[in-house]
Amino acid sequence: MDFDKIKELMDDENQDDLQLPTSLENLKKSQMPIAQIRKTMKGEIAIQLVAFIVFFCYPFIIKMYELPRATYLICMFLTFIMTLGYLAKMVWFLRRTSNITQQTKETILRFIYDIKLTMEVYKSGIIAGSLVLPIPIAALFMGSVRNDVDRFSEWFLLQMPTSTLILVILGYLVCGLLIYYITVLWTDKLYGVHVRKLEEILEQFEE
Repeated sequence: MDFDKIKELMDDENQDDLQLPTSLENLKKSQMPIAQIRKTMKGEIAIQLVAFIVFFCYPFIIKMYELPRATYLICMFLTFIMTLGYLAKMVWFLRRTSNITQQTKETILRFIYDIKLTMEVYKSGIIAGSLVLPIPIAALFMGSVRNDVDRFSEWFLLQMPTSTLILVILGYLVCGLLIYYITVLWTDKLYGVHVRKLEEILEQFEE
């Protein structure tokens, strides 16, 4: 069931006839995936916020040179701003679905539609934020006072042989593709499984 089909069903003029069967078993079946999605989302919001606190504190725990520390903090701040966008969308989704009391086909369809839109924002935010991560990671590893003071500066200013630069660019692109596929698989594991269960339940109701 894709976005267009969900939208068509939601906009159908005959929504008055879309009451779900009153079977207690069917109602429980539809509530379990919804509850699991909401529980997972709450946990992920908390983990993301704690992770950012740890990341922001880390440069002050280890000794770093000024340039890599400043670079790290700026990149992490940009990542945090991008992440706030999808976190806000997830909070909005939780508030919107906090009172699903009416068990109708329309409410379940709307839930599926909203969670799919939220997941698209989630994937975009994660991928965009993650693509910035190689720079702060390099700043952490190469900017430590245990390393040569010029090591990070040379890498940051691309002061390297052409062959090395090409390898760095290729490595960055490969990392970007890996981040994309890992994010898609991770999102499907966390939420996609439960969304498909809801779609299966709706199909059973239609039958």
